[in-house]
Amino acid sequence: MPAWDEPAVAAAAGRLRLAIDARRRLGAGQRLGTGAGASLEFHDHRAYQPGDDLRHLDWGVLGRTDQLVLRRYRREASPRLELLVDGSLSQGHPPAKLALTCALADLLASLAEAEGLHPVVWWLGTEALSLGRGWRAALRSATAGGTAGPDRRLTLAAGSDRVLLSDGLCPAGGPAIVRHLGAGAGRLALVEVLTRQEWQPTAAGPVRLEDVEGGAVDHVLEPAVLAARQERFVRHRQGWAAALAGRGPGVVPIVVDDGFPAAVAALVKGGLVTPRGSG
Repeated sequence: MPAWDEPAVAAAAGRLRLAIDARRRLGAGQRLGTGAGASLEFHDHRAYQPGDDLRHLDWGVLGRTDQLVLRRYRREASPRLELLVDGSLSQGHPPAKLALTCALADLLASLAEAEGLHPVVWWLGTEALSLGRGWRAALRSATAGGTAGPDRRLTLAAGSDRVLLSDGLCPAGGPAIVRHLGAGAGRLALVEVLTRQEWQPTAAGPVRLEDVEGGAVDHVLEPAVLAARQERFVRHRQGWAAALAGRGPGVVPIVVDDGFPAAVAALVKGGLVTPRGSG
């Protein structure tokens, strides 16, 4: 895998910070974490998601509105950011796609360290691995492998903020992934890393398409075929957006071909990071 521009990542880390909910920011090195318990101060409500603990449902709201919402509480805590990096084969084609994905994971984990958020980096490739304290070196030597991608059952920390870095092109679809990776999470986001050709494929004659996770097939890339493909792609992305609605930044689109500076700008625009000195 080609190395990314490490000085560029370090420079970006020096001028940015994670965009943390102001209600969770107390001061240098101190944050408000979410949790549950009678002794904790009420924080806010959020919509119920499949897999959430039913003990935290607000039965009063349910009785008045028939809406399933959870009561969230806050306490002084040392919160956690969990980065879920898709290392499946589709992320490795082209190699620049995986390199940019890992560079963005490096940046977000570095910013989390600076905020005292104790980043935990998961690699979802041939198997699901927590990279531990050596996450930076592991990301720099990572190679794509396996077919499951983000469709994994993981033991994640309750109340943690979670960011999935992936092309999002998993067969299970966004709603299914969000249900099992988002259960019990604080904020949740998808950094959607795709090449320009994946965003908007161009017409061609007879070709052999290679699905690196499913095999090759002969096909004709004509306008009608591409239009149908694009319609499916739009519905797929809408599924992600709907599943992530109300849970944080949502979907943050990244175009591999535009390079690292444009990807950083997309993180800012998407609300994951903010320039230092703002907010």
